[in-house]
Amino acid sequence: MKKIFASKCRIDVLKLLANKGETNITDIVRQTNSTWSEIDRNVKLLEKMGVISTRFSQNRRLIRLNKRDGKAEVVLKALRMLEMANLDQLII
Repeated sequence: MKKIFASKCRIDVLKLLANKGETNITDIVRQTNSTWSEIDRNVKLLEKMGVISTRFSQNRRLIRLNKRDGKAEVVLKALRMLEMANLDQLII
């Protein structure tokens, strides 16, 4: 979990997916003011860790939280706890 919280970009992606459900890379880039390559790199890492999943639809890669094995839920609970304690600025 430490690796997940080591990047503001990954935290932003997780927050966005928690609010939107499913979205594509372009939308994440716009919403987080990050670069496409930064988002792509972090999405691949989060997917490798099992926190998110991706699927392709009409030539678009759609990204969502992976709720099948519970990792995403644990990460989101930890993030919410940090935010409630106003400690989310300290995790980067």
